Amino acid sequence: MIHLPALPSFVMALLALFLKTTLVSGLQIVTRVRSRRYLLPEDAGMAGLRPVEAEAELVQRCARVWRNDVENLPLFLALALSYVLLGGEPSSANWLFGSYVLIRYLHTAVYLRGLQPWRAMLYIAGMLVCWMIVLGILHQIRL
Repeated sequence: MIHLPALPSFVMALLALFLKTTLVSGLQIVTRVRSRRYLLPEDAGMAGLRPVEAEAELVQRCARVWRNDVENLPLFLALALSYVLLGGEPSSANWLFGSYVLIRYLHTAVYLRGLQPWRAMLYIAGMLVCWMIVLGILHQIRL
């Protein structure tokens, strides 16, 4: 059996990011229902309403957070998994993966509230963590 000491760190990061995206999705659904504003005719019809031109602002922000996650989380997960598969150190994985997860939670919170420059600073911090993982990968393959 292959020994991957950093695998638990990866799994915890994966689960934490899944929880974050699930919470954003739930917030989007609750906000949509409470605002009673639906873009799609079938959704509006189910609520006995007419479709609207634009959904509530928070629903739109949740959609943008989702899109941002779809653009960024796969890259982190691929890098993190590569680090694990190459036998990366668990203590480094704990620190790197945990930092990234915390940064993404904070990024989501400031994105939902529309807080700049914090959103940009947290995005850059997340990218720096990803580059630190890249350096760890290069160290593992001795480049």
